[in-house]
Amino acid sequence: MEDQFWILTAKYLSNEASEDDINTLFSLLESDKKYQVRFDNIVKEWNTAGNLKLDSFATKKAKENLFSAIEKTAKPKASYMLPIKTLLKVAAVVTILIGGYYFVNQQVTKDAAWKEFSTAHHEKLQVILPDSSMVWINENSVLSFNFSNTNERQIKLNGEAFFEVKRDEKRPFSVQSEHFTTQVLGTSFNIDSRNNKNASVSVVSGKVKVNTLEKKNTMLLIRGDRASFDVATKRATKEHISGIDNEIGWIDKKFIFDNIRLRDALIYISKAYDVSFEIPQDNLNNCLIKATFHKESLSDILKVICSSLGCEYQIKEENLIIVSGNGC
Repeated sequence: MEDQFWILTAKYLSNEASEDDINTLFSLLESDKKYQVRFDNIVKEWNTAGNLKLDSFATKKAKENLFSAIEKTAKPKASYMLPIKTLLKVAAVVTILIGGYYFVNQQVTKDAAWKEFSTAHHEKLQVILPDSSMVWINENSVLSFNFSNTNERQIKLNGEAFFEVKRDEKRPFSVQSEHFTTQVLGTSFNIDSRNNKNASVSVVSGKVKVNTLEKKNTMLLIRGDRASFDVATKRATKEHISGIDNEIGWIDKKFIFDNIRLRDALIYISKAYDVSFEIPQDNLNNCLIKATFHKESLSDILKVICSSLGCEYQIKEENLIIVSGNGC
């Protein structure tokens, strides 16, 4: 079992793990807490070293190769922010809608039908599920759940939502969205399927296993990882993102931009403030921003950004903002 752990971990980090390897690693981490802790520590060192790639995979020397590569190229890296705090902890199923409170039955019987929550334009909804897992549902989204199965917690999502899942090893938590099936080890993550060009799963804490529906690809994601699916090409990719907490800035309008490209920063801002941006000058897109915002007005955020980059913005329509300038 020990050798298998090192072999699978080395394969995973060197991008040589097959779907069967990932499923086996997933089961191994789930079965023994010591492997979960060890895996988390190894991945942390790996990311600190800058997402290393092993030149070759040797089964008998997986452990030695892994730590040798880490030791040789390790670089200091800023620590991540803590995940979003749990705002409410109650046993009942509670949904919180801007401007009102709604309560649903705490008990779910075996014959219970799917329960559905939906949001309209400019609406966000917070849900505490029967297992005490918490979900923030973004606007124009629909979330359904059915906990009648004693072996699985089933979720369906059409749109965007952020999940903080209560760990229950006997009842896996599975989310079915348009292009992904996401299975949880006990974690917090964001799923966005509202964009008709791309869909994504972003992990803020813990680990999740993601399967793409079209090509049956399997990926194991950890904190900072984002799996994306290009609807046009049917291609799934995985990347590690610095400042992953910005993925859930749409919930509380909190952003920590640490040398992030303007283009990426405006994507996060657009989701939080329900606006869209256009940047006529391509060279302005890659200008870097270093700033922190928390519940600031949109105009104040844009003033700070434009002041630091020497650009300007114009509101052309209700939800369209043009950002222009010479670039950096």
